[in-house]
Parts: sequence; C-alpha cells; structure tokens
Amino acid sequence: MDDDLTLLADRLSHAVGDYRTTAATTVAELAHAVDVIDADLPMARLDVLFRSPHVATVAVRDVEDHGRLGLVTRTRYTAAMTGRLGFGRAVHARRTTGDIADWAPLVTTPDAPVSEIAVKAMERHGERRYDDVLVAGAVWGVASTADLVHSLSTQLAVRSLHDPLTGLEHRSMLHHRLAQRCADEWGTTARVALLLLDVRDFRGLNVRRGHAFGDVVLAALGARLRAVAPVRTDVARTGGDELALVATLHVRDDDHAAEVAEGLRAQVVERLAAAAQGVDPADWPALHSVAVCSGPGSGTPDELLRDAQRRLGETKSAWRRRAVLDLPEVRSLLGHPDDAVEVVDL
Repeated sequence: MDDDLTLLADRLSHAVGDYRTTAATTVAELAHAVDVIDADLPMARLDVLFRSPHVATVAVRDVEDHGRLGLVTRTRYTAAMTGRLGFGRAVHARRTTGDIADWAPLVTTPDAPVSEIAVKAMERHGERRYDDVLVAGAVWGVASTADLVHSLSTQLAVRSLHDPLTGLEHRSMLHHRLAQRCADEWGTTARVALLLLDVRDFRGLNVRRGHAFGDVVLAALGARLRAVAPVRTDVARTGGDELALVATLHVRDDDHAAEVAEGLRAQVVERLAAAAQGVDPADWPALHSVAVCSGPGSGTPDELLRDAQRRLGETKSAWRRRAVLDLPEVRSLLGHPDDAVEVVDL
C-alpha cells in the first residue's frame, strides 16, 4: 500500500509540481485565445497562418452567420492539403477555408467543469476525439483535449489521496508520511512528532446546529490548519472530527524534544482558536490536543499513532469527567454547591 502511494505521489509531483495544489476545475483555466478567421479566406492565406509552429488551431467564422463558428486544426489542414494521392495542395489552392472547416466542433462556456467537458471530448468518434474544444466568450479560445484529460486525471488522483471535505490528506497518507519520516531519520538523533487535534463536543455541535454546519466547521478547521501549519510539516484528517500534524524535530535530548513538541502543539492550538470568517464565535469549538514524539532515530507509524490515540482518549475522558462534575446539580449533590470539584488527570 505504501509503495503504491509513493508511486502515485511521485508521479503527480513530476507531472504537476506540488500535487497537493488543486488542478484546474473549469475550462477557462486551460483555455487560450485563438485566431478567428472568415470562412471565405483563401486556403493560400490559411497556409501562411499554419507556418507558425505556435498555431495548432484556428476558429472559422461563417461570413453569413457570425454566431456560427467552425474549427480547423493543424491535423485537419495537413490532411486536406496532402490529399489521398498527394494532390491535395493543388486541388485546394483556390478553395476557401470554410470548405475544410469542421462546422460541428465541441463548444463550451468558460465556466464549464473540466470533468464534464473532458468526458464529452473523449466521447467523440474517430480522429475528432482529439480536436481542440472551442471556448465561447468575448474573446474566443480553445482548450486542448490533452490538457482537459490531464487536468481531469490529476483531479481524480488528488482526490484519491485527500479527504474531500477538508482537502487534507487522509489517514492512509498520514501513515505513509509518518513511515517516510521515520525511515529518513532512522539512526539519527532526530525525532518524529505527531499532533492529534479533536473537536471538543463535536457531537453536541451537530445536535445543536445540524450536521451540515458541523461540516462547515470541519472544512474551516482544515483550511485554517493547512494555513497555519509550519513549513515542512504534513497535515491530515484522520477521521471524523480528528485532524493531525506531523513534523520532524532536530533536538538535543528527550526533555528538549518534549518541550519543542509541546510548544508546537500550543502554537497550533492558539492559531486555530479564533473563529473562522462567517462562523459565530459562540459556535467555534475548542480542541482536545496531544503531542507525542518518537525516540531518537527510531519509532514506527503504528507506535506513534497508538500512543497519540491513547493519550487523546485520556485527555477526552478527563475533560468529560470535569464537565460532569462541574455541573451545579452534581456539585450540590457532592456537597460543594459553590466550588468546582478537583479532578486528577490520569
């Protein structure tokens, strides 16, 4: 599984740089301006246009109906001028561009989703399957089918590695990132640190405001975590209302490692404390949080995750006990109507 994830991540990194950035989602992001010529332009003039290696496609405007556009690709032009017996240039020399244009190209609007147009483009038959797509607008443009399919495949690959709600990497990728860091630091003095963050009383938030609002809060937390995470760290959603951050620490000893990990945890929690824009501060949740470290140059993903989950569970249990014992009716029953009951953390 880790080998498959490594291969996919590496291929995406070579193809699009940082594959964690979002691929193009609308056709406008892929389109570029195209030359528009009249259908009555002589083929000899069209030949001049295609002498430029930068011209792959031209749009053709119907001289009688300017709202009607056709398309001439370099492939279509070359095929026409070559001819089946090699006499194409002589035959077409005095004809007009409209005679060889494709008057039924695939036309779309700039805001059309890449996913939709890429599928439509590949549904075309024969050689037309690979023709450019016309993009309507104040300035007409074209988008290549190759770019559309490449963008679509990148979107699908990125989604397979990321949680769709928050955009953060999912649990399998977190395990993969931990494994990479542990392997890289094996035998050195460095430590791998794992922070787990859990929304306090997320179930209560869903009950009070509904699951849709809970999703809004999680998405906002994910975006905020991605924005505030220190450089060279990895962030993920490990499931439900739980988020994670992974870092490599170069420290002197165990005490220094614990101090740095705790400082990182406190810094991240502080930066996540302010309510996101559009969310009432009263509805912005507090977080349970823990930080754990591997030993110097050792540790495995399973050990780190197990330790962090155990400590997070203890933190949540202690908070729940405090919340129950701090209720006025419970304090009254225990004979402490005015004083909070002290609870010792386990």
